[in-house]
Amino acid sequence: MLERYYEIAKTNWKHNLLSHCIIAVLLCILAPLIMGVKNLEEPQVAKIIDFYLVFLGVILLIPLFLPDTNKDIRDLTASKKISITTVRIIRLLEAVLCLSILLLLFLSALKMGNCEFHYGRCFYAAAADCVFMGGIGLLFYSVIDNIALAYMIPFLYYIISMGGGKKYLGKFWLMSFSAGSVEDKKYLLAAGVFMIAAALVIRWKRRA
Repeated sequence: MLERYYEIAKTNWKHNLLSHCIIAVLLCILAPLIMGVKNLEEPQVAKIIDFYLVFLGVILLIPLFLPDTNKDIRDLTASKKISITTVRIIRLLEAVLCLSILLLLFLSALKMGNCEFHYGRCFYAAAADCVFMGGIGLLFYSVIDNIALAYMIPFLYYIISMGGGKKYLGKFWLMSFSAGSVEDKKYLLAAGVFMIAAALVIRWKRRA
């Protein structure tokens, strides 16, 4: 059974996740060209997390159902005699692992650049942002089955967060950490997990 799971993860990595990981890595590498990443205090690091790293979740989590549009991959999955939901959970875990590694590496690079911040708190805030934004896009993808629109929804939420702020979004304001509080990130994390789970259920119900 473990060998089957490994083959599914390997196929997903080769045909889907790798290309998105490359884009995510490039986004991290470009960070020094867009903003300062050395000698920062935690409030400045918080802004990087809320305004920049948040897009890692969009890049890595939303394409979860993308391989299902490839007939060859669907046929390979069917031949393994494992439910499509199990396959999707394996893909999700693989994407979350890649996301976690990238966040850890990025924060470690900031530490090497003489940035002063609480590692665990910043990782938690970044993970919550990414899961929430990825969850929004994935939920819409499960319903509308259009990945282009699924990418647009999180960007729209990002713009609303920048414009309306806490006044309109309350506990679900995306930029709360950069405003000095990590407390509301628990609502984003919980909502993100819920939306991802809902997306999996919706696709299972649709049998697609």
